[in-house]
Amino acid sequence: MVDPVWLWAAGVGLSAALLLGLGMVFQLLRGRVPRIGWGILHAMLATSATILLIIWLFGLPRPDLLLDDAALFFAMAFLGGLTLAGLQIAGYRAPGVIIFLHGLFAAFAMVLFVVGASRL
Repeated sequence: MVDPVWLWAAGVGLSAALLLGLGMVFQLLRGRVPRIGWGILHAMLATSATILLIIWLFGLPRPDLLLDDAALFFAMAFLGGLTLAGLQIAGYRAPGVIIFLHGLFAAFAMVLFVVGASRL
């Protein structure tokens, strides 16, 4: 039996990252620049929680396709976030489409995660 504490830890971390990401989007929509600390915390929470989810998935005796797909979409959102961070470091303004796709992948992955976790 795989310990569900790790799944809960991943869920809490991903939820916190989602809330921080929404907070940064709302700040951008108001014309304010989000603090860099929020972005770093958002990235650290999302990355560590996704790694926890992937490690937890490797311990399952049989694959759960919804949780596997959630991990895949979280990884795709990670790549979008990495692109956004790279643009920020290089001094370029991130295109809105990349921000939108990053959030869309993360939101879709969160829905898959919640549905998949509720079926266990």
